[in-house]
Amino acid sequence: MQKLLYAIILFLIVSEAKAQENRGTLIPAKIIQRSIMVGGNLSGAYKRISNSTSNATEKGDRLRFDLDAKVGYFVFHDLALGVRGTISHARESMSGQISTRTTNILVGPFTRYYLDNGIFGEASAAVGVNNRPNRAKTDLAEFRGGVGYTIFINPKVAVEPGLMFCYYQEKRPAESNAKFTELGPAINLGLQVYLFRERKFKIVQP
Repeated sequence: MQKLLYAIILFLIVSEAKAQENRGTLIPAKIIQRSIMVGGNLSGAYKRISNSTSNATEKGDRLRFDLDAKVGYFVFHDLALGVRGTISHARESMSGQISTRTTNILVGPFTRYYLDNGIFGEASAAVGVNNRPNRAKTDLAEFRGGVGYTIFINPKVAVEPGLMFCYYQEKRPAESNAKFTELGPAINLGLQVYLFRERKFKIVQP
């Protein structure tokens, strides 16, 4: 797992290949203002976790896979704001207990900024509520931040590998505010469609 993380970081730093520039414009930007991005990504992570109550703290591990859907709007050149929805499936193993599986849905905002060489930075937050039958209501929250690289396979479609660091929390108000948290990296692979806003320029001859 660590070797794979190092390989992605190395790829993001040393890659000399440039993503396809936005076409049909004279503006020097990777993605121009008022464009739209639509797509999603699949991510996976293995993390050490802790489950804290007023009486004790339990430790274990969690294998988690997330499927994201995103819609973003470029409010400025190279800067997008948008909304993401996440379906998260996890297998949790705590010390001395039987493994459990959960599926949650979270929704929240994200922002992304591009450099001219195709590297981008992204940050997001999301919340959700899990009301499973015969179990206490659980409040969910997640924060992500990381970097990725945009590889255009045609002028409007791009594959995007990335590395994100995630903080995830579950809180149960009915159980003395029992809180479960996890923190760690996640490997992403995304596919985005960019609906560029084309601009026409009229050449005025003297």
